[in-house]
Amino acid sequence: MTNSSYTSSQFSWITVVCITFLQAINGTHSISSTYSSLIEHHYNMSQVRLNYLIVAFDTGRLFGWFSSTAAEYLPMWMILLIGLVLELVGFGVQYLHLIGKVSYLSYWHVLLLNVVAGTSICWINTYCNLVASRNFKDKTIISLTSSYSALGGKLYTLLVEGITGKRDSQNSSIYLLIRCVVPTVVGLAVALLLSCQKPIQFGEPDIYPAVFLIAIVTGAYALIESIAPPFKNMSPQLRIIILVLVIVLPFAVPPAINASLFTLKKWSSQVMPEVSTMDSSSNSQRVIEICCNGEKGGVIEKEQVEQAQEKNRDSSSNSQSIIEICCNEEKGGIIETEQIEQVQEKNRDVEVRDEHGVKDLLTSLDFWLFFWVNACGITLAMVYGNNLGRISQSRGNKEVSFLQVLSSLFGFFGRVFSVTFDWYTRERKLLSRSALIAIIMIPMPASFFLLTSDSSICLYISTSILGACSGAIAAIASSTTSELFGCQNASINQNIVLTSIPVGSLLFGHLAALNYDRERGSNYGECTGFNCHEKTFIIWGIICSMGTILSSVLRLRTQKFHTN
Repeated sequence: MTNSSYTSSQFSWITVVCITFLQAINGTHSISSTYSSLIEHHYNMSQVRLNYLIVAFDTGRLFGWFSSTAAEYLPMWMILLIGLVLELVGFGVQYLHLIGKVSYLSYWHVLLLNVVAGTSICWINTYCNLVASRNFKDKTIISLTSSYSALGGKLYTLLVEGITGKRDSQNSSIYLLIRCVVPTVVGLAVALLLSCQKPIQFGEPDIYPAVFLIAIVTGAYALIESIAPPFKNMSPQLRIIILVLVIVLPFAVPPAINASLFTLKKWSSQVMPEVSTMDSSSNSQRVIEICCNGEKGGVIEKEQVEQAQEKNRDSSSNSQSIIEICCNEEKGGIIETEQIEQVQEKNRDVEVRDEHGVKDLLTSLDFWLFFWVNACGITLAMVYGNNLGRISQSRGNKEVSFLQVLSSLFGFFGRVFSVTFDWYTRERKLLSRSALIAIIMIPMPASFFLLTSDSSICLYISTSILGACSGAIAAIASSTTSELFGCQNASINQNIVLTSIPVGSLLFGHLAALNYDRERGSNYGECTGFNCHEKTFIIWGIICSMGTILSSVLRLRTQKFHTN
């Protein structure tokens, strides 16, 4: 391992740690239900008007194209700074009003502040994506690190419990305070740390199995920590410290191992200098051409050349041959004849699918199928998560934070599974992303119908399934858009697909709010009893069933692009 490769490896792990933790504390949407009742009582508003605030927050995420456009002209640290300022304003002003520091704040002001808060997520995500894309050749790291946003609910729940105590953590305004302070502190620290280093394109595929394993272990600990009795007797302050260490410390293990190996190799080279030998036989002269996107250059390991020579000796008696090594932006190395044929076959598949502009996208049946699959899948599960507080209270279950943590953790597992499966199978073309989405959506309608039971166990099971399935679909939604409608306008197309979130949140959340207000009467009190959401669960189950059918139709329409 040379000094340059060692440095790039070490810095790549530092980058992963930074953007992982930044994504983890940026999981805003997962904690909205924990303080929604506080806002509702403070403004004496109906559930319908409260749902409009959630829709406003989701609408703010549609302005992501602003941050994407600004990234072409502004430095990365400024992109992050803008996101942190928007977040500080969006949540900070609401907190100051709740504690009486801001005397007057109308409903429309709160609506606008939620739009600002939703927009801040786009800027912070854009910064994380820029850092990842400039330091890693394989874009899998973007999907994987964004999975940690699902742990935000767990982190913030422990933080609030550590500050106010578990009994006073429900509907606490402290959620708004830490939601603007913690990202600001972490974001500034990340910006200072990463600004000291120049971007290094690190493309080693060996890093990903280790990162996948770290993610699984982290999620397993967070789940055990939430349900195991010994941890419940532990102080929240100690629990949050341990959880942060569990997230961060595993990423320090591979750099430590690399540092030890580098030191050992350097010591060995000083004690026992390598003796270079040269093979005197010139009978098997070879011309090695390296093609990297049309540019000459690259490095071929000695072992690779020897392996290629051995294969050529077995296949041909000719002592002279030409080995062409073509490396794309993700991988490099010797490509054998069979591999070249596979790449050509994949290229033929891509050529069948036309690139979709905005006009072509909006007139495409596949787009509208995918749009409503997202609305009836991911968005519907998000609406359920936003109503977890009301659902839990109406059933007499006061463990709202536990349900939120359960949804967040299984959402994290779903994201990690989806990214891992996609990374391991994309070269083999075992399953298209549209087919994977169709499979993942199968248990979701059953989960909504299972909620019609008044059993607490059914509530926990359904929450876990919906969290895992929605997380798995969300992790591959962006890459599915590129797969279906081309890569040339992928960013614009994805922003159009994202409109399914506020549309679905408005429609499905409005249905739940109307039913809830009807059941509790006109006094804006709390609705108690199983009937508060029974009709809502049935309607949601039917809607999700329609989404599952649409996902199967989309799979059938696109399967010709993925047959070998």
